[in-house]
Amino acid sequence: MSTRREEMLGKLLRANPSETEQKMIKLAIERICVDMSEYFRGLHSIEGPGAIVYVPNADEKDSMFYLPVEALMNALNDFNSRGMEGPAEVMQKAIARAEMIDPVKESLFIIQDADHMSLIHYKHDNQENSFMRM
Repeated sequence: MSTRREEMLGKLLRANPSETEQKMIKLAIERICVDMSEYFRGLHSIEGPGAIVYVPNADEKDSMFYLPVEALMNALNDFNSRGMEGPAEVMQKAIARAEMIDPVKESLFIIQDADHMSLIHYKHDNQENSFMRM
């Protein structure tokens, strides 16, 4: 991700965003999903079903990576063993979705910051409901 995009996202990620800021965050995240869909398709064909994970505040080298289903299952087991119900629920949904996705039509992303983890199922050609945050 470009430094400029990182700076823009940094400005948007405030503690109590206004309604306008929340809309801008959604648009910025959706734009990232559009950009990353091609990478998802390629990684899916090499690694198999899975999800791209984006960690906004990590080092640039570690900020984005692909987790195939087996790694998602390992993460689920880890979260369950540590009693982390929220992240475990996200991983469980990610595993179910990853196994059903057609990478030509859809992409799957996990966005993980210090406080929250979100699953995003992006449908490439559905203008009305292309961006589903779960």
